[in-house]
Order: sequence, then structure tokens, then C-alpha cells
Amino acid sequence: MSNVVLYIATSLDGKIARTNDQLDWLFEVVGQGDNGYADFFQTVGAVIMGRKTYEEVLRLEDNHYPYANIPNYILTRSPDREAEHVTFTDEPIEQLIERLKQDIDGDIWLVGGGEIIKAAMAHDLIDSYEIAIAPVVLGEGISLFPEGTKEKKLKLTSQRASGQFVMVTYEKA
Repeated sequence: MSNVVLYIATSLDGKIARTNDQLDWLFEVVGQGDNGYADFFQTVGAVIMGRKTYEEVLRLEDNHYPYANIPNYILTRSPDREAEHVTFTDEPIEQLIERLKQDIDGDIWLVGGGEIIKAAMAHDLIDSYEIAIAPVVLGEGISLFPEGTKEKKLKLTSQRASGQFVMVTYEKA
């Protein structure tokens, strides 16, 4: 059965983006190769992200969608939109993930943003938290775990340096 994996980068102070959704700070940090991204992506069978995250991915990739070869679900309050390679949906995250676990091969990559992560944690849906910590303090921005996120006990299963990043993996305790 598929696992739900939160695979994400954060600043040292727990921000996943600037207040304006920008990720420029992240690309200024020197990693080691792709920090293990290619190996991770080989395990992914579907992608879930929020609309703002989707729009930032498109902006960063100059409107070339990088995950076009697997099913993609964009959670939004306005699911009547259409775009190549993605499905916009307002399906509750717990129903979407339950359905995907039955339908896909591979893991489900929960990309973000913060409110999607919060909703997934409220329903105890995340199996693994793979977090790249960048040595940057933003001071303000979008929190990895927004105010009101359900408390969760986790178990550290691995950690390693990758250039200036610290890569940590936590699983359900």
C-alpha cells in the first residue's frame, strides 16, 4: 500500500516560503547534487499540492510542469479550473488520499503548502516526513506547520548533511 510522504524544504525557523509565496532563498543554499530528490521521485506514484504551491511551481519552472508523467491533484476551493497534467479538486484530503492509496502504485507525495499539511495531519495521514532544513532564518513567511496544527509525536529515522542542508526523516512514533 502507498505511503503518504511529506517531502519538503524549510528554513531554519520553520518557513516553507516567504509571505509572498516566493522560494528564492531556497535556491541560494548550496546542496549536494540534487540532495536525493531523483531517488525520492522514483518512489512517487501521485502528487498532491495546494493551488498556491502549484502556481509557484509553474512560476519557478517557467510554466513547464515538472511532474507531468504521474497523476497530480491540486487542492483548491475553485475546482472548476482546467490545466494540462493536473486535476483540480475540492475533494476532502482524507477521501482523496484513501482513494489514491487504492488506485496508484508508489507513494503519495504531499508537496505542500502549510494548510494542506495541517489538514493531512488533522487526519493523521502522513506516514513519513522528509525535511530538508536550510541554514536560512527568514523571520517571517509561511510556516511548515501553521498555527493550530494537530500535535504529533514522531520518531527520527535518519539524518544526514547534504551540502549546507540537513536532511531529516521522521516517521509516525
